[in-house]
Amino acid sequence: MTDFAALADAAWPPLERAELGGWRLRFAGGVTKRANSAWAGGADDLDGLDPAASLEALAAVEHAYRERGLPPLFQLSGADGDARAQLIGRGYRAIDETLVLAASVSPSPPVSGVEIADAPSDEWIAVWWAVDGRGGTAELAIARRILTGVPALYAGLRRDGVLVSVARLALVGSWGGLYCVATLPKCRRRGFGERVVAAVLAAGAERGVTDAWLQVLARNAGAIALYERFGFAEVDRYSYLWVEICS
Repeated sequence: MTDFAALADAAWPPLERAELGGWRLRFAGGVTKRANSAWAGGADDLDGLDPAASLEALAAVEHAYRERGLPPLFQLSGADGDARAQLIGRGYRAIDETLVLAASVSPSPPVSGVEIADAPSDEWIAVWWAVDGRGGTAELAIARRILTGVPALYAGLRRDGVLVSVARLALVGSWGGLYCVATLPKCRRRGFGERVVAAVLAAGAERGVTDAWLQVLARNAGAIALYERFGFAEVDRYSYLWVEICS
């Protein structure tokens, strides 16, 4: 069975990783929840912990995040029911339910008018950051390190010479992780997002990608409809658990 959480961890790498009490911790200066949350990682260690030891492990994870000036944040799927119950008991609440979608990738002709590169240009990052970015210069520098921490392909579409739509495909073995699909607000509803997705998937197939996955907020019906047109279907889902003040 494919471990999509592990694929995503590889495709969106934090600046620092650690393992503690059966949890896998990720730190990246608070830039994106993906790179700043703890996950079970399929570790059998969590199953073997008694309730007292499990609570002790949770407290240790919380301390590790606070030491770095970050709020404790946990990424949990439906299989992590015991940990979810313990966190809710500590005052945590679930936010940002996220779907994991996957699809097979078949070779297809290149999409005309879409540029493909092995590294993100400043212009590419500026478009993505204008849509999805949160923070200033320091956060943008961390985001760049995350993007370039694993081999990936970067698609960009121009309109009147200006880059307006982008997408990233992280290369993890035969899998491709679709990230950073973003179109400037003034250029939406013209099919640009669909074109950059088609182009980056086609480029991935040329590099040996046979399957792809992506993560999308469950409430983002428009994006889900776009991805379904490429054959993506739900294979998993998760949410983040967080609390402003932990005991």
